[in-house]
Amino acid sequence: MEGVKSRWISIAVIALLVVVTGFNTAMLFQKSDQLSQAETKIDSLTQSLASLSGLGGDIAGLQQDLSTVQSQLQQVNTDLTCHACAVSDVVSLIEPAIVRVDVSGRNFSASGSGTIVDNRGYILTNYHVIEGATTIRVTLMSGAIYSASVVGSDTGRDVALLLMSATSGQEFPTVTLSTMADIKVGMDVVAAGFPLGTDLAGPATFTKGIVSAMRTYEGYLYVQTDAAVNPGNSGGCMVNMDGLMIGIPSAGIVPYGEDIEDINLVIPVSDIISFLALYI
Repeated sequence: MEGVKSRWISIAVIALLVVVTGFNTAMLFQKSDQLSQAETKIDSLTQSLASLSGLGGDIAGLQQDLSTVQSQLQQVNTDLTCHACAVSDVVSLIEPAIVRVDVSGRNFSASGSGTIVDNRGYILTNYHVIEGATTIRVTLMSGAIYSASVVGSDTGRDVALLLMSATSGQEFPTVTLSTMADIKVGMDVVAAGFPLGTDLAGPATFTKGIVSAMRTYEGYLYVQTDAAVNPGNSGGCMVNMDGLMIGIPSAGIVPYGEDIEDINLVIPVSDIISFLALYI
């Protein structure tokens, strides 16, 4: 009887161990499944995070693009604003360097224009403005009058260089030269000078136009412009909208008996640079 009892107790213990083991095994499988599910969720979250990070990059890129567009719009607005006031800005920049050139010689007197290109008092003008002159006087924007002498000239290219007789060490306002690369057909330009000379008393006159063409005329290269160039403007200055000198207004084409307008010729800066290199 005791043996049977002991055997049943053993069976019961074994059965209990089987149950516990089965339960633990089931729990292990459940935990494993939960772990697997957790790992799957982690992977999903990681992918979502990566997507969000990518989206964040896209947002950052879009913000950068928006910032660029805003900057461009601001620049356009600035350009439009500047365009409205550009001529007045150019005038303020170059007017102090534009001078009237009054000459007298044997039985004649005449007036033209000139531009100070060196702060020591060197003035560019046309040769025909000072041709035959025995006395040359230049009048500055301030009203100051200086005598001047011819330093050099090129009769063929119709350019001359004057030097004001001024106190040693005195500095004058100047215009800065451009380059031929700055000259584009269609670009806006401003011409400065003293049309009609002393017959139209007062300050320099400024006219606005465009570069109409690059023109070879009578063997020389010219900048053609529709900006007004009248008698007295000869020897003055033509500048781009940055205030850089692109040439010297020289003449208008007026064939005899024909009504021609807005065909005016400007000696280009390339010839000016070559000429100045000989003297200063």
